[in-house]
Amino acid sequence: AIVTGVPAITSYLYYNRGKEEGGEEGGFSLPKFGGDGEGLSMADVKKFGVSGTVAYILTELAFWAVAFPVASSALYQTTGHWPDVINDPTDRGAVLAFIFTGANIARLLVPVRLGAALALAPWVDENIINRGGAEDEE
Repeated sequence: AIVTGVPAITSYLYYNRGKEEGGEEGGFSLPKFGGDGEGLSMADVKKFGVSGTVAYILTELAFWAVAFPVASSALYQTTGHWPDVINDPTDRGAVLAFIFTGANIARLLVPVRLGAALALAPWVDENIINRGGAEDEE
């Protein structure tokens, strides 16, 4: 519920805020998804422009920031020692194998990652991309 609920609520709130602030042209509104029945794609993220791309990059960075500690923990649970990726090529290879396996499993979650990027795009637009723009208008 948290994985899908929070992005859905965030998207809904930003969508309504965009309508209230001037309709489709005036505010930040969500793009139309999957009109051809294919579901989410990278093209949907690109509809947000720079903020969509930055949001997608942030979701990917979050994935990879989690991947290494999870792989290291999996190796520890399997072998009983923490990996020494600097000095031991066997441990380095094992950690990379765990990350590779996790990345292949994560391919099943691409729609969730795209959805997270779409939910994050309005926040990125408001707080990162246009951070100084609101001060200039006032």
